[in-house]
Amino acid sequence: MTRRGATRPRRPRRDDMMCDDITDLIMDYLTGELPPDTALEFEEHLRMCPDCVAFLNTYKKTVQVTRSLQYEDIPPAMEKRVRQFLTQKVKSSSRRR
Repeated sequence: MTRRGATRPRRPRRDDMMCDDITDLIMDYLTGELPPDTALEFEEHLRMCPDCVAFLNTYKKTVQVTRSLQYEDIPPAMEKRVRQFLTQKVKSSSRRR
């Protein structure tokens, strides 16, 4: 299973999946990359946790909206500001390591 080009080590199986686990696994769940046993645990947690269901639905909607954006919809000045912001964030996070 890969995410962003890196191989994720398998987690030991636990009886209860936690909310942090759900947020870490959402993309793999949506793309069908979770192993079947992990997907079952994921879905079991969702049945018991309305907060994670809400988070998953918001995540899905965000992905959907983002995919619907067209490059030409972004004004050049906004693109420049976003690129500057992201460059600063990458530089500041690399300094903290």
